[in-house]
Amino acid sequence: MKKAIKVGILLGLVVLFDLSAQSDGYYQRLFYRMDDPFVFCTQGQDIRRNPAPCWKPIPPFTGAYTLMPYCDPPNPYGKPWTKDDTLSLAQYKTVCPKAISSGRWEGSGRPEYTPIRH
Repeated sequence: MKKAIKVGILLGLVVLFDLSAQSDGYYQRLFYRMDDPFVFCTQGQDIRRNPAPCWKPIPPFTGAYTLMPYCDPPNPYGKPWTKDDTLSLAQYKTVCPKAISSGRWEGSGRPEYTPIRH
């Protein structure tokens, strides 16, 4: 019984530390790019899953984006937006402007391949 109480107290402390760490910054779970904000904010949707996205991020990657000319809008004869196009753009406009500045990738290899392809 004492061991269960100690484990419960330890887990409670871990949760408190986790909540206090997140209160200093902004976090929202991303539904794209395996919840990797660097890759999502610099590259947008994964083109393997959506080969023709209706928007793409543009530098400085803090909320700026462009609409693709083959979609409706801006092209009235273009392809309609998918649910992923709409949801991913909404997440982009919410999450990426929270970055104070856009940094450069400093790891080895491509960021979308670290630690696995995403």
